[in-house]
Amino acid sequence: MFKDDEQSESYFLRRRKEGIASVVEDPVQPEVVWEQTEKDVEAEKKRKKVTSPGFSFSAAGLLFPYHLGVAKLLIEKGYIKETTPLAGSSAGAIVCAVVASGASMQEALDATKILAQDCRLKGTAFRLGAVLREVLEKFLPDDAHIRCNGRVRVAVTQILWRPRGLLVDQFDSREDLINAVFTSSFIPGYLAPRPATFFRNRLCIDGGLTLFMPPTSAAQTVRVCAFPAGRLGLQGIGISPDRNPENRATPRQLLNWALEPAEDDILDKLFELGYADAAVWAQENPVEDIVRDDNSSFGSSLVQ
Repeated sequence: MFKDDEQSESYFLRRRKEGIASVVEDPVQPEVVWEQTEKDVEAEKKRKKVTSPGFSFSAAGLLFPYHLGVAKLLIEKGYIKETTPLAGSSAGAIVCAVVASGASMQEALDATKILAQDCRLKGTAFRLGAVLREVLEKFLPDDAHIRCNGRVRVAVTQILWRPRGLLVDQFDSREDLINAVFTSSFIPGYLAPRPATFFRNRLCIDGGLTLFMPPTSAAQTVRVCAFPAGRLGLQGIGISPDRNPENRATPRQLLNWALEPAEDDILDKLFELGYADAAVWAQENPVEDIVRDDNSSFGSSLVQ
């Protein structure tokens, strides 16, 4: 992104004046820069223990059940623990909040079916945002923000003279967490009938615009993509449909299911596909070989 050290230093100094304490170049797409506020950085410093690798979940639209299936396998097999850093954009941010809240993935799948049924009956475009917020209000526990602080990174896209990514991992309240997740999912003109939304007095939209999969704070990050990563030209992806020859969902099917709420049997299928794809990855990456305690932060390397 930066042509020389002087330009990089100038950029960082400007961000410091705006309350940005950390500027991180993404390891998969170096042209993308993620920024953290001072309180976000302080929250990470207060963490007593970190389990590496962390897991980053992609933007996925309404393919949310796929991520839930992946998370179920990772939790069952011991890859995701209470100390495991998480990060996500859009649907990926939702699943991170759900995992950190301590809810079961089956409960989250049931809540997803309620959202899907509402949208099938009354429409999706311009309504999805209100329905999503209502489901989050009912589903997330009162202390969800406390559980997420310093552990979960939610990516949003701030709109100024150009879109830029902003990482949020310190939440003042449960409502602040819900606002962050809502903003991360804000597809312009789709989630609600307006081109953008305000988050902490910043004009923002969907976090997936600047990057599908933000880095976690662990020394290593496994990236989870709900779409066939190879066909999208994405590199360094750990878990995705094209890692599993038994995953027969076509890109067209996935795109359709991402934009419009599928029937409950399809949501169950997505859940099962995510679980199966994660199982293939787990066979290649035994938990005893890669999970370890690690107090490093601002991870850049990948487990593939």
